[in-house]
Amino acid sequence: MFSLTLGNAVHKPARTALTILAIAAILAEILVLEGFLTGSYTQLRQAVLQRGGDVIVSQKGVTNFLAARSILPQRTRRDVESRPGVASAHPLTSISAIYEADGRLTPIIVLVYDDKGGPSRLIAGRAPRKSREIVIDRSLAERYGLSVGDTLTLSAYDFTVSGIADGAAALFTPFAFLTYDGLIDFYFESDVAADIAAFPLLSFLMVDVKKGFSPVAVAADISANVPEASAILPAQLAANDENLGRELLGPIMNLLLGLSYGIGALAIGLFSYAAVRTRRKSLGVLRALGFDTRHLVIGVMTEALGTVVLAIPLGIAIGAGLGSLIESLAPVYMLQTLDPTALWRTALIALVLAVLGALAPLGSLMRLDPATAFRG
Repeated sequence: MFSLTLGNAVHKPARTALTILAIAAILAEILVLEGFLTGSYTQLRQAVLQRGGDVIVSQKGVTNFLAARSILPQRTRRDVESRPGVASAHPLTSISAIYEADGRLTPIIVLVYDDKGGPSRLIAGRAPRKSREIVIDRSLAERYGLSVGDTLTLSAYDFTVSGIADGAAALFTPFAFLTYDGLIDFYFESDVAADIAAFPLLSFLMVDVKKGFSPVAVAADISANVPEASAILPAQLAANDENLGRELLGPIMNLLLGLSYGIGALAIGLFSYAAVRTRRKSLGVLRALGFDTRHLVIGVMTEALGTVVLAIPLGIAIGAGLGSLIESLAPVYMLQTLDPTALWRTALIALVLAVLGALAPLGSLMRLDPATAFRG
């Protein structure tokens, strides 16, 4: 029966190729959605983990790095560094801003740092050294055609782009980086000076723990003894931001993934059903030759599984290509289309759908009359 199924696929190569291509396109679309979701969660984790530190201190009750406002008093750094086990505390300030140019508006997150918390990967230029220098993410640079040495204006204050970072974005928002000298000048010389009380001077502290001390114990000690602060491990803070992303993106993306898998099941089922309908005469010959329904079902199922097995690597290749294309056109997004977990899950579900789809024409096969082979 396997040889007959293979012979049928080879006998009609155009139909077989189109079927494989159609299923591969469906799998590629699923992988792009999976990759977008996985990439978004990775960006949220990296936004925290790339800042450094063994412990992160935030405003009391604030347990997220992004999408949460944290303002610490200036004395908090002194209080934290006086606690046992703390080697040093590095300040970091997070500011939400809007960049406007060419009639377009883009929200950005400006991260102000001293010696820890800056851009983790530069693809052009260098880190800011002067007060009017700023590093921007590649997505912002490409969107507005900015390069090293160009001017970036925020609230009527001109910065010079000293470097371009890669992978410095999360929640569809690019990051920018500047020093505290730049922050002070920006606060007093830009349009935000009139409302400076609403802007933070210190948002977080990236704490380095002395050797021999446990980060968990140091975090607990800071939370208990520094009234205005909460201390949390970077991994937990990153997990909190990932969970926030799951709450924001999960419902709609999981719905789209569910619809995609449903479409995949319908497509494979329709292909299997169409294969039976177009081969009723040849299948009738098999019935007349003594093949029972079980053999016919096995043949149809083998054909469906074989088609999906051939479509999986093609779908992976198309999905990876689409992911790379989207990232090149819109670098603010990260698409991990080759994430091993997503690949195994998609391949396994595709094979299950192939089996279920192959069962779609079961009723037609059971009612198949051997006399079909002798009708005109």
